[in-house]
Amino acid sequence: MKHALLVALGCLLSCSIAAATSPDPPVCSVEPSDALNGLYLAPSGSFSSPASINLITVRNSSNDPVANASVVVTLTPANTVCGSTVLVGTTDTAGQVTLTLGGGGCANDVPLSGVIKANGVTIRAYDNVKSPDFDGARGDLTVNMADLITFAAEFLGNAGTGACHDYNNDGTTGLQELVLFGPTFTWANSCTP
Repeated sequence: MKHALLVALGCLLSCSIAAATSPDPPVCSVEPSDALNGLYLAPSGSFSSPASINLITVRNSSNDPVANASVVVTLTPANTVCGSTVLVGTTDTAGQVTLTLGGGGCANDVPLSGVIKANGVTIRAYDNVKSPDFDGARGDLTVNMADLITFAAEFLGNAGTGACHDYNNDGTTGLQELVLFGPTFTWANSCTP
C-alpha cells in the first residue's frame, strides 16, 4: 500500500512538472508574426526591421510562463538566413525570448515553411515566410533595385499572382508593406550568408 502511494505520488509530481514545462500552443504567442500570419525576414545590415524582431512567449496549459524553454525556428530552403541570424534561444523567467530573423527569399503559401518549436512542441507552423529581399526569383541577402522592381510591380498590381511582398498575407501589397519595404531599401540592407 505504501509503495503504491509513493508510485502514485511520484507519477503525480512528474506529470505536474511535465505540464509546467510543456508549451500549450494556443496560449503561446509570436509577435509580430502572429499579426502578420507568417514570418518576415529582412537582411540585417545597418537597420533591423521591427517586423523581423520576434518576441516569442511560451506558456503552459495553465497560462503560466515556461522558463528555460528551448525555442527553435526552422525554415525551408526557399529562405536564406544571414550568417549572424540565430534561430535558437531559451526563454527567460517570463517565458519570453526575442529572435531577430535576418534573411531573404520567399515561401508563399508553402505549408510548414516557418516552424517554431518550444521544448520540442510545435507552437507555430506558418505557411508564409517573406522578405523585402526577393527579386521574383530568389533572395540574395541584399535589398536592392531588383527587389524594388518586384515590390513595385506587386504594389501597383502588375505582378499577376505574385504575393511575395504581401508581408501581412492579406492578399494585397499595400501601404503596410511599403512601410516595411521602404527602410530596408533606403538603408540598402545587406548581410552575408
